Amino acid sequence: MRLPRPLRVLTACAALLAPSLALAAPPAPEVQIASSAMLVLDARVQPHDIVLHIARNADHAPVAGAGNVSAEIDGHPRPITPDGTAYVLSTHGLKGGRHTLQLVVAHDGIHELLTGTLTLPKRPDRLATLEQHGYGAWWVLNIVVLLLAARLIMRRKKPPAKPS
Repeated sequence: MRLPRPLRVLTACAALLAPSLALAAPPAPEVQIASSAMLVLDARVQPHDIVLHIARNADHAPVAGAGNVSAEIDGHPRPITPDGTAYVLSTHGLKGGRHTLQLVVAHDGIHELLTGTLTLPKRPDRLATLEQHGYGAWWVLNIVVLLLAARLIMRRKKPPAKPS
């Protein structure tokens, strides 16, 4: 089925607007948030998680492996997943602002506690995102919906007239 010309034009406009709405911010820098006599903890805050790098001070070798690290944010345990030489900590459900991070790291036969503070970015609500993009995508969506509704109404068959 071929779409009518106005609908094709609006679809093309929506396709042009969509990539500008999905532009990603540059990645955050890696910041040292905690250290001890034997370890250093670096973190990179991303939109939905935190990537943690734990290394030994002596040789800068990463502490890696499943079960070596447990995490708490603001005193509540959080799941942490090993990812190569790093660990990924989900920030799902956390609000933006300052949070206290505590890690218990098992290495070289000891358990070490690393504590630091990190700041999560404030997540804009959907209305703020629409306002930031000037409601362009919202208007395109509304016009497409109205054109589809008009087309459905025009295609509706009239019931046969009742004989009197």
